Amino acid sequence: MAPMATKKKRQAPTLDLHGRTTDQVFDLVDQFIMKNQNQDRIKIMPGKGSGKVKAELLRYLKLGGYPWEYETMDNGKKNTGCLVIILS
Repeated sequence: MAPMATKKKRQAPTLDLHGRTTDQVFDLVDQFIMKNQNQDRIKIMPGKGSGKVKAELLRYLKLGGYPWEYETMDNGKKNTGCLVIILS
């Protein structure tokens, strides 16, 4: 019997916003998206903290018309500290 093929996930480029301020979000995210515009998907981790950085990230994505979803972990649960942005 042939071994089962495993589907290997391709790692998406990831931007970690932990420790950043709301004033830094727009520029950092804009640069990251431009740098990775040839990718299908990217990940951005705003963290959970007070929620201010995440709120600013969501505002940026809405203004730019970027669809997104929460990362799905291996156990099937949503990771609300990591957003997957669909670029294509």
